[in-house]
Amino acid sequence: MRSLLPLLIAALSAVEPALCEDEQGWEVTGAVGLSYADGNSDSVAYSVQVLASYLDDRNETYLGADYFYAEDGGLASTDRFKLFAQQNRRLDERWHVGAAASWQRDDVAGLDRRIDLGVLAGLRVIDGERASLIVEAGPGYAWEDQGRMSRGFATLRLSERYEYQFTELTKLWQSLTWTPQVDDFSDYLIDFEFGLDTRITDRWSLRTFVRHRIDSTPAAGRGRSDTSLIVGAAYDFGGLGEAEESGGRRSLMPGEDEESATTEGWSSTAAIGLSLAKGNADSLSARLDWNSAFRGAEREFFFDLSHAFAENNGATSLDQTRSRLQFNRYLGDRFYVGASVHYLRDGAADIDYRVTPGVLAGYSLIKNDRTRLAFELGPAYTFEKVGRNRSDFASLVAAERFSHVFNDRVSFEQSVVYTAELEDLENFDLAAGAALDTRLGERLIWRLGATWLYENQPAAFRQHHDLSLTSSLAVRF
Repeated sequence: MRSLLPLLIAALSAVEPALCEDEQGWEVTGAVGLSYADGNSDSVAYSVQVLASYLDDRNETYLGADYFYAEDGGLASTDRFKLFAQQNRRLDERWHVGAAASWQRDDVAGLDRRIDLGVLAGLRVIDGERASLIVEAGPGYAWEDQGRMSRGFATLRLSERYEYQFTELTKLWQSLTWTPQVDDFSDYLIDFEFGLDTRITDRWSLRTFVRHRIDSTPAAGRGRSDTSLIVGAAYDFGGLGEAEESGGRRSLMPGEDEESATTEGWSSTAAIGLSLAKGNADSLSARLDWNSAFRGAEREFFFDLSHAFAENNGATSLDQTRSRLQFNRYLGDRFYVGASVHYLRDGAADIDYRVTPGVLAGYSLIKNDRTRLAFELGPAYTFEKVGRNRSDFASLVAAERFSHVFNDRVSFEQSVVYTAELEDLENFDLAAGAALDTRLGERLIWRLGATWLYENQPAAFRQHHDLSLTSSLAVRF
């Protein structure tokens, strides 16, 4: 490898400046992802990524770090950290040469340390306004401590990266890297990534991506492959000005933002959220939601249904179903009366069922095209089975509901519902929820949600509360 460096340096020195229409200078972007459940179910997963890039007429510099961690029931299922750097020198509009380095560890996979160094040549196979495809290849060397073995060996690095800008707001990317040992191609690493970003503001975007790794020679007792699905948000520390064409610098962000508005009528969405780790770790969490709503000058109708499920190594840690059916009739501009039915089943909290039909009176403190804030109160009756106890009793339901439409792309909803037994107000529960929806396209929506359930008198050996944070993709009908 040393004999190649003088040739590379000579080649770089002889290159004339190549034209570059992209914005020059440094750009720093960061991204975080979070999935959290606490209470009767106990799990957490998060990711942190930072990417700094520099462009001028001839040079591209990339410095980055990413960290992924997940645990369920106090046991780590993912714990991976990576640092990487790459320097490219453009020979013309399509060709470049460069050098790359990385350091990584993966505690769950038994990888204590791996260092990769290499030189490369790259080609922009596609360099259009919306799409870009870059392929790179070159020799390198790796040092690896895995299990109780330490070794160093020559490698070959082959990679490709594809990006497609659907709109100024939404970007798709995919990458694949194959790193085999030069004298034994059956000893290799494969890293695959596929993701989608959509911009909310000039600095923030939402993102989800899948990572899959294959290590053909894992540590003793460890699996060959690991798969992770990660959802979260990205932040541009400098913000964006004019939207850039695809084929410019690598970034954790898509293009720029736009504005709009919405109105009354029917709307329905179906959403699915998924967090997955397979391989050395084996965990799954999923959330399904259906929401239908009609808002008019005199009538309102709501139907909500959600189901959340999680398991780790085959053991179920979350199994919850919630539903609400409600009809409101306005008596004037602000006052309304209505009827509702709430349903809850929560396996982790040992609630077989809780059904609460009731009537209500409500007042809309704020009611306009963008913002609603309403308070409700009314008598109800509860039928439930908690643990081994079946009971039914007269109850009281009070609720606060808020919604705001920022523009055609971003909206927010939040609610708190209090239900108590009339003869024993110490027997009560609280259900709070919040959701931020961002439109990715005409029908596709990205939803960030949080739910909190509190039981003042929980079943035996159960926690008082359950908290979960989720991210979902939704389709609007």
